[in-house]
Amino acid sequence: ARPPPGAGRRAAPGGARRRRAMAVDQEQKQLSIKVGSLKRTKREYEEYLREDTAQRERVDKMRAEGADEGDIKKQMEVLHDTLNVIPDTRQRLQKYAKELAEYMESRPAFKGVDDSAPPEDTTLHAIVTMVMEGRQLLKETSELLGEQVEEPADTAAADDGMPVDDF
Repeated sequence: ARPPPGAGRRAAPGGARRRRAMAVDQEQKQLSIKVGSLKRTKREYEEYLREDTAQRERVDKMRAEGADEGDIKKQMEVLHDTLNVIPDTRQRLQKYAKELAEYMESRPAFKGVDDSAPPEDTTLHAIVTMVMEGRQLLKETSELLGEQVEEPADTAAADDGMPVDDF
């Protein structure tokens, strides 16, 4: 009689390690995408706000100097275009901040992460760095928007007994 398929076979060496490494790579990739999206959109939103202020000052200066009405009208169109994109950019910023906060909150291993003792493993170190950057971006975005979009304070520093490197 023949043994059943797979009987007596051992798992390939490092198979579990490889699966764990792939899971860590996926976590790192997802975190990187979410942090990058928030960072890019925050920068874009801040630039539009600066452009709004600068354009208003330009129009006011032109009016004070008695510039041609046609030139003022053209600058008002530029201002109007800027004002039209701000709400959409703000909405995307809120969306990306919420997605990052929810993603980080849903990962128990991220909750106890801090940069006081970075791990030796370069991949884990990169994840710790991104988690810290993500938290900082969420804090800055909350301040910029004037609303809470960051991880709840009790989960950001919670010690739920999970090892930091359990990704």
